[in-house]
Amino acid sequence: MHPYRYIADDTAFRSWYANLPAEQYAVAVDLEAEFNLHIYGEHFCLLQVYDGTTAVAIDPQTVSIGLIKEFLENRQLLKITYDCASDRQLLYKNHGILMNCILDLRPAVQLLGLQKQGLSSVLEEILGIEPARGKKRFQQYNWTRRPVHEDALAYAIDDVVHLYRLRDALMQQLAAAGQTDRFLVENFAVQDTLPETDRKPGMLRGGRVRKLKPAQLKLLERLHAVREEAAREVNLPPNTVFPNRDLYALAAGQGNGDPAAIKPSRAMPAERYQRLVRDLSDILQSARG
Repeated sequence: MHPYRYIADDTAFRSWYANLPAEQYAVAVDLEAEFNLHIYGEHFCLLQVYDGTTAVAIDPQTVSIGLIKEFLENRQLLKITYDCASDRQLLYKNHGILMNCILDLRPAVQLLGLQKQGLSSVLEEILGIEPARGKKRFQQYNWTRRPVHEDALAYAIDDVVHLYRLRDALMQQLAAAGQTDRFLVENFAVQDTLPETDRKPGMLRGGRVRKLKPAQLKLLERLHAVREEAAREVNLPPNTVFPNRDLYALAAGQGNGDPAAIKPSRAMPAERYQRLVRDLSDILQSARG
């Protein structure tokens, strides 16, 4: 485990940021977030930074977002990342942070044609770093919890401290393959457009949705809106409140078409679930005329 500092207040953040070496032009950056897995919505939960010597874990629940914004939008500081598209989208949508001056290593991996492109697989193939034992259990960790478990923090820090070496190794391979210029162009494309903030939820896009008739899609959107309202109210992931597959089946006219036949999650309050079932039933009845 690489040593790190946990930064939990503005004073500690300012001290760390002010003491970055004057010649520091690049840092490795990663973040952890909650994406409708344990509670409702998408939440920025932890920021990990490595300057080549020191690693820090910054808590955005207690450090001012304005300070984090200043750091991530600093155009004099290159941020080495891996596959940062969803992170940029979350930061911009929730906090108005437009992370820039990025060196995203994912396009390099794509250009080099690596078969497995998850960061752990890339680190293993390029640098020979095997995934830490028990790492998979933290891929679904609840990063909103405080205090953050020490093993979870170690997991979060583990990837970011390897990004410098990964950058150097990938750049060597790109140069050997004559792909450096193309990589730079594709890396710039990552940050040349604003992150999407009005993208439809995953439930309302994808191959399965494209199979629906227009009327069925409209019905799914109405059912989805009612479920979102319930999920937000009880602060649970929408799929926990009422499963995606069953919501889709109702819209597509599959099964018996009765929301009350779906067994509720134990986490869902009974009274609120009954009200949701009534709301879904009313929408279905209305659609059937």
